[in-house]
Amino acid sequence: MQLIVRGIINIRNYIEKLFKHREVRFLFVGVINTIVGFGVFAIFVALGLPYLIANTFSTIIGVLNSYLWNRFFTFKSKNRALDEIIRFSFVYFVSYCFGMLFLWVIVGKMGVNTYFAGALNIFVTMLISWFGHKNFSFKAKKVI
Repeated sequence: MQLIVRGIINIRNYIEKLFKHREVRFLFVGVINTIVGFGVFAIFVALGLPYLIANTFSTIIGVLNSYLWNRFFTFKSKNRALDEIIRFSFVYFVSYCFGMLFLWVIVGKMGVNTYFAGALNIFVTMLISWFGHKNFSFKAKKVI
């Protein structure tokens, strides 16, 4: 029994160390947000909503979910929420536009496999989101 308790404590300590890194928290939030976004999309489609409407609602819910997790968990921000929401939405919009352009070029013009391009696009837009949120959306205000 003592060995099990010690193992659980070691796992807990490892997880705490791991989540001290903002990058790890950002990736964790991304996984949660992907599950939430796709889950909402799937539920709305199953309820009979057209897929474009389901996608719109799931995107809105996904962005709100992502904002809350990133504000309070990833970046632990103390800035004004309204300013952050505007900057956060802008970063998402830029990431989305770049992702669409990226897909258009590598699938539409270069003929890269759609599924491979989609997976690559997730990585590219994740990098844009990380740097945008870190340096723009949730950048700590300097106190003068």
